[in-house]
Amino acid sequence: MKNILKLSFIIFIFSCSSLFSNSRFTHYKHTNYIKLKKVNLSQEQVRRWLFKIIESDFDSKIDTKEKALILNKLSNTTKSTLPLEKSVEWFKDRNNGIHLYHNEIIGIGLDRTENGINFVSLFDLQRGIELLNSSNTSIFKLILSSKKDSIRLNNESSWNATKIQWDKNDNLSLLTLNFNDPMDPKLKGLSVVCEIEFNNNLTYWSLETRLPEKGLSLLESEFPSIKAGPIGEIPEHNVLHYPKASGVVSQSPYTRAINYSEVYPNWRATYQMLGLYDKKGGLYIASHDPTGSVKTISTSTDEEKVSFQFNWPTPNMGLDDNGYKLPGKVVLGSIKGDWYQAAMIYQAWVKEQAPWWPPAPNNRPSRIQDIAVWVQHETGGDLATLVQEVLEFAKFMRVPIGFHWYVWHKIPFDNDYPHFFPAKEGFVKAVRDLEDAGVRVMPYINGRLWDADLDDFKTEGIKAVAKNEKGEPYIEDYGNGVRNAVMNPVTQIWQNKIKEIVLRLQNKSGTSGVYLDQISAASPKLCMDTTHGHPLGGGSWWLDQGYYKLLSAIRNEMPEGAFLTSESTAEPYNHLLDGLLSWNFQFQDQKPIYSAIYGGRISIFGRNNPVGPNKHKALIMRAGQQLVFGEQIGWISPKILKENQPAEFLRKMAQTRYKLIDYFVDGQMLEPPIVEGNIPKITADWEWGENNPSDITISALQRGAWKANDGRIVSIFVNVSDKTIHFSTPSAVGTGEDKISLPSYSVKLIRTNR
Repeated sequence: MKNILKLSFIIFIFSCSSLFSNSRFTHYKHTNYIKLKKVNLSQEQVRRWLFKIIESDFDSKIDTKEKALILNKLSNTTKSTLPLEKSVEWFKDRNNGIHLYHNEIIGIGLDRTENGINFVSLFDLQRGIELLNSSNTSIFKLILSSKKDSIRLNNESSWNATKIQWDKNDNLSLLTLNFNDPMDPKLKGLSVVCEIEFNNNLTYWSLETRLPEKGLSLLESEFPSIKAGPIGEIPEHNVLHYPKASGVVSQSPYTRAINYSEVYPNWRATYQMLGLYDKKGGLYIASHDPTGSVKTISTSTDEEKVSFQFNWPTPNMGLDDNGYKLPGKVVLGSIKGDWYQAAMIYQAWVKEQAPWWPPAPNNRPSRIQDIAVWVQHETGGDLATLVQEVLEFAKFMRVPIGFHWYVWHKIPFDNDYPHFFPAKEGFVKAVRDLEDAGVRVMPYINGRLWDADLDDFKTEGIKAVAKNEKGEPYIEDYGNGVRNAVMNPVTQIWQNKIKEIVLRLQNKSGTSGVYLDQISAASPKLCMDTTHGHPLGGGSWWLDQGYYKLLSAIRNEMPEGAFLTSESTAEPYNHLLDGLLSWNFQFQDQKPIYSAIYGGRISIFGRNNPVGPNKHKALIMRAGQQLVFGEQIGWISPKILKENQPAEFLRKMAQTRYKLIDYFVDGQMLEPPIVEGNIPKITADWEWGENNPSDITISALQRGAWKANDGRIVSIFVNVSDKTIHFSTPSAVGTGEDKISLPSYSVKLIRTNR
């Protein structure tokens, strides 16, 4: 009988394929996320959707009888005998089997079984394409502890009772999935509620796990855990993007064995959004979590699919009755466009709901905002020589410069932290001489570590250190043998220590800024010390009870115009920092996704720039990319002045940035300009240890577009190669195109007043 049903299924697929393969659909232009035109969903779209669900699940998880039943019903149904609404209601009224829920743009397909609910489809109804892969997609996976046992369960096969509820009216389209009475008797009293709200092209998912008062502790929620793609008909046209540093955009991901998994927030997980698309658009997936709670963001690829997961460690993990409603929403949906359109959806959410959207620059002016280029230096010889070299750099650049000062203190680097004072002899005078000459001085301190072998750590620091589940301090070694302990920012001991250092530098030493290393680079630690007064393990306490309070207390007493910066670009600190050191924007296939979201609202500065005779090509490539990404240029040794060609190019980028400051400060990045022509690629060793190989290939024509607050637009083209590039770009005014020949190592600006 089973073989007969399989054969029936095959016959139906081939005999009915013509019913939807030749269907005509109306495509509507719309923007993502808001103001989409409402259209009437045709029955052909629903038919195509159903056939796609069954076709892609030939012998997987949907019951064979269910497939045959649906195909039989559809193949013997015409528009006139089964109107759309009745067709959809036929699925909703059933107990088990396929259930369809949708608006005019996006649809969700569920398969309810005896013991769970399977997530089988996320369908773009306007394009008629499936966004999920035929492989198993989970809504959630949970890890719990019961006494000494670790128990796992999911939405698919762990339940004696489930319920699907659909509420739809003119103002609301809400799908509620209830999971009750787990099959495992150890989980008695546990239930899960998942709500999905439909809004235009996006669906907003929430998850709450409810526990009995005693006997169970929730350790982790994986939500969602989906398999996607290929998008459209040509897998080679698919593009995967994920939030590594500036944002990485990988072409044809199915052949690249990508394996990305990072604990947000950190320098490799700087925002909470990913996607997969082809030339017309595709999948948007993000955590719109305004608390910035710690989570692992993952994506991986094989020859057939792309996997996406968010893993959320639970607050008060290990304690009974720690039920958890995940903060914010997980957003799944379809977009038209690429990484830039995805960035605009994410930015719209950040502006509206996230506390870290930075204030407008004119509402919090600081001396970092007009810096065009950065020099960095370590105090190795006498301070007089250092001051002279920095001033020579400033004289050569002829724009406002920032000076990132390392080892201004007597202790060695990465040793004896946090005892940065006393400073080296002559430090205060050197700061005054530089600041009086217009150089903005920003000394280095570490905002996170305490040397664990110091006596005062053993008596004082130990009370404030972050500890694991065994009660042991988290220790890190950066290659010099020093055992550095990660401090808990919730503790008053650490908050007072960092505040004292920063205010002493700004108020007594006279520095314009202070750089607090690692704060916006390193992931939160899951501290389990009950004496600190925060939830144990996961959650948002590292931010809202920790660094938010620490940084706010400093800002409340900072001199007017002074600034704070930190390492890398993890987003949830942006409202309390003035600048972010982007030194690790060093990856193959990186795009300015981060700058598209936050550029113009916070100063992003610096790349890792080794200096030397064989490093010119890479330096020029980075500097050109920095300009179009909207970054402050450089972060380089003053020794670069001894190398004429790269120094001249660096100055050209810095002066161009300063000329365009109205676009980069309180402006908005636009989509990069379209160009046509024989544009070469260029490759050099960027000397970044995480890249293997460390050679980076980029377009020889770097390009970007920015919009000033008053509506003016500038398109920027930078030739980072040693040969003239001939290209065309659509005219900024009217129709037609501009034909441009751009000489080697030069920049072209096209401005419009619209």
